[in-house]
Amino acid sequence: MQIAPLTAMGMNSSMAPNNTTYDSAQTAAESAKFAEMLRDVQRKADTAAQADHIVNEAAMSKRDKELKEACKGFEAMFLSMMYKQMRATVPENKLFGESNGQKIFMDMRDNELMKTVADSGGLGLADLMYRQLSPQVNGPAEGQKK
Repeated sequence: MQIAPLTAMGMNSSMAPNNTTYDSAQTAAESAKFAEMLRDVQRKADTAAQADHIVNEAAMSKRDKELKEACKGFEAMFLSMMYKQMRATVPENKLFGESNGQKIFMDMRDNELMKTVADSGGLGLADLMYRQLSPQVNGPAEGQKK
């Protein structure tokens, strides 16, 4: 994309900036850099969507399933507590207020949302806990997969 100099559009040379080529080159470079950043983010998102977390890839023994569920449950509880504390910092609606029913509904919705977040990978806390606890639960051979 080339921008025509202002002198070509009928302006006199005293009003035209001297660095229109530089500005257009800088704009093109910034646009290309932004497009590359977008491609990189999209590539990372696609890779993350395709790759399962270690918690989901683990062996399917009964104790292993229980350990995975416990790790996911702990992460969900941790995220729920964190989210509840974050919500407490938001000021309450002074005009209408919030009823107890609304507060209970928001709390239940937030808990379910955090369970979903933990099941889909969350912060990775469940993965870390699984890696640390797996040798104790399944023995050293099972725990050192990754």
